[in-house]
Amino acid sequence: MNMSVFFSALALTASQIVGIGPQNAFVIRQGIARQHVLPVVLICIICDVLLISLGVLGMGRLVASLPGFVSIVIWGGVAFLLWLAYKAFRAAWQPGQLSADGNAEHDRKQVIRTILLVTLLNPYVWLDTVLLIGSVSSAYGEQNRIAFLLGAVCSSMLWFVLVGYGAGRLAPWFRRPSSWRMLDLVIGCIMLLTAGTLLFKYGL
Repeated sequence: MNMSVFFSALALTASQIVGIGPQNAFVIRQGIARQHVLPVVLICIICDVLLISLGVLGMGRLVASLPGFVSIVIWGGVAFLLWLAYKAFRAAWQPGQLSADGNAEHDRKQVIRTILLVTLLNPYVWLDTVLLIGSVSSAYGEQNRIAFLLGAVCSSMLWFVLVGYGAGRLAPWFRRPSSWRMLDLVIGCIMLLTAGTLLFKYGL
């Protein structure tokens, strides 16, 4: 296996998933509250593995060629991000509903539904994994496809395990509802910024 290609894919994937978007924000929230962290991390990893595999194995170029597909992903994603921003701001300005765990999801089924939504309806997940990573992988040739795929997948696995379980160490700083209110405000601003950036780069 070509280790140079492996580490190149590791670095590329890390650069794409490190930013705090809707998916990472939900993982961090559940991690801090220590609520259903394992299923959240596993679903993120499984979805990333499937989407990255689709991209590296050639589906990215096929999807990109479909008329109007990218536009649908972008505009639908913008609407979804604005909805998430609204939810975050609403949570921040409703102090009566805040608790020591920041109203993190407690029901396992609801947690699974939410992480699937913020993963599969997040346009950046599709643009980064299927289209971008898939397109870049083609530059390394057919003979290095497996090395590239393994590097990308390992990067995703390391990131979500680190974020999901590392966030729990922040729990002592989030014992007060005011800390969760600040986190919601930051998340709301990030969602708005992400939606604006998406429109500026791809939609306008």
